[in-house]
Amino acid sequence: MDKILGVVVSYRRSKHRQYNNQVLVKVVSPIENIGSLIGSKVIVRDKYGNEYRGKVVKIHSWRNGVLRVVFKPNIPGQVLGEMALILPRGS
Repeated sequence: MDKILGVVVSYRRSKHRQYNNQVLVKVVSPIENIGSLIGSKVIVRDKYGNEYRGKVVKIHSWRNGVLRVVFKPNIPGQVLGEMALILPRGS
């Protein structure tokens, strides 16, 4: 298992706040244990070729395969809906 694909779904939000450095990523590739992705690196590229690197910090939804990813610097809103490349730990 080298690379796993995902889709940037949305920023992490609550009732009164939006966390611009945290993004929800839905895993598209079939994977048997989504919990093993915690600590993995995530790479997202926009249409201009800019590359944003993040890290999986928590599982947002076990049933739907959604991860919480922290980026530094924050990713722009134009990247929402783009493909994300998840590199499992140890690769």
